[in-house]
Amino acid sequence: MIGILGAYGNIGIWATRFIKAKSSQKLRIGGRNIDKVAPEIREEFADADWVKVDVSDKESIGQFITGCDCILDCTKISEKDALQMDDIASVANVPIVHLGIVGYRKGKTNTSIIYGAGSIPGLSGLIPQYLAQHFDSVEKCDFYYGGIGSFSYTAARDYMEGIFESTNHSMSYWKDGELQPFTPTPTSPTDVLESFLGAFKSFPYFDEESAAVVKKTGFKEARFQMCLGGERTLRTLDSARLQYKQNPEKTIEEICRSTQLDCFGKSENTIFVCNIDGTANGTECQKQLIISGLAPSQLTGSVAGATVITVLEKGLPHQEFLLGETDLSNDIINKLSNIKSFSCVTKNVSDEIEGEI
Repeated sequence: MIGILGAYGNIGIWATRFIKAKSSQKLRIGGRNIDKVAPEIREEFADADWVKVDVSDKESIGQFITGCDCILDCTKISEKDALQMDDIASVANVPIVHLGIVGYRKGKTNTSIIYGAGSIPGLSGLIPQYLAQHFDSVEKCDFYYGGIGSFSYTAARDYMEGIFESTNHSMSYWKDGELQPFTPTPTSPTDVLESFLGAFKSFPYFDEESAAVVKKTGFKEARFQMCLGGERTLRTLDSARLQYKQNPEKTIEEICRSTQLDCFGKSENTIFVCNIDGTANGTECQKQLIISGLAPSQLTGSVAGATVITVLEKGLPHQEFLLGETDLSNDIINKLSNIKSFSCVTKNVSDEIEGEI
C-alpha cells in the first residue's frame, strides 16, 4: 500500500494520478480536511482508503504510516513535523518521499528517506546525470530551468528557504574543483529560452543538489541557472529576501499570487535545457537535452509519483537523500513517458534523436 499525504492538492493530485496509472498498489489518501474534498476527486479515487490525519500529531501520523509500503508527502509540512514523520517512518522501516526540502538532514536511518522529489530540486539533479551517461568523459555542463505557471506553496517556500540555506550559493558556478564568481557562458541558449519564456531573468545558483551532480559526473565546469519571467514575479522576488525574514507566510503568498497573475491566459509549461560538452566514441561533442511539455504542477507531481514507484521497485540504502543524490535518473526519467523532446547534437554534425522519453 502507498500512503499519500496531500494527495488532492495542486501537485499531490498529479502524483496520485501518476501512481494510480502506473502501479497496482492500493492507495491510502490522508489529509486533515478529507471531508471537504470535491466529490469528483473522491469518485476518481473511490477505490483508495481515505483517512483523516493530522501531520503534526505523532499518534495520527503513526497510524497512517502503519501498514504502508511507502509514504509520499505532498503537504505544506513544517520542519518539526517533517522530522517527526521521518522518525516514525524510520522506526516502522517504511520509506518516505518528501516533495519539498524543508526538514532535510543528511544521516543514517532505518529506512530510505528522500527529499526534494519534484522538479527543482529533483528532476533538475537527474537530468544532467542522465545525459552524462551518453559520454565517455564529460567536461562542462550548462543547465537551465524555466517555467510558465504559478508557484505552488511548496515551490515558493523551497525557493526562499534555499536562499538562506548555508550550503546554497547564488551567483556561483563550479570550475576546476571549486566555486567561482558566476560568469555567463557565451553559448547560452538564450533564443530557446526567450521563445519559450519571453523576457526572463537568470538566477545562477549552486546548491547541495548541484554539488551531488558534479561529484557523481566529474564535471570540471558546471553552471546551474533558474530562469524566471513575468514582470510581477520578478518585482516580487527583488524584495522577497528582506520580506521573508519579517513575514515568511506573506512573502510566500505574494510569490504565488504574482506567478498566478503573470501566467494568466497563458498555457502552463516547463522547460529544462541541459548542454554537456565531452567526448563520445572518441569525438569531442556537445549533447543537448531539452525536456518540456507539462505544466509545472503536473511535472512535479509526476516526478514525485515516479520516485515512489522506483523506490518500491529498486529500493535504496537506509539513509536520507536529496533525489538528485540518488542513482535513479534512468528509472525516473524513463517513467515520464509524457515528456517530450530528446535531441543529441554533435559539433559540426546534427544527429537528432527525437521522440518521447
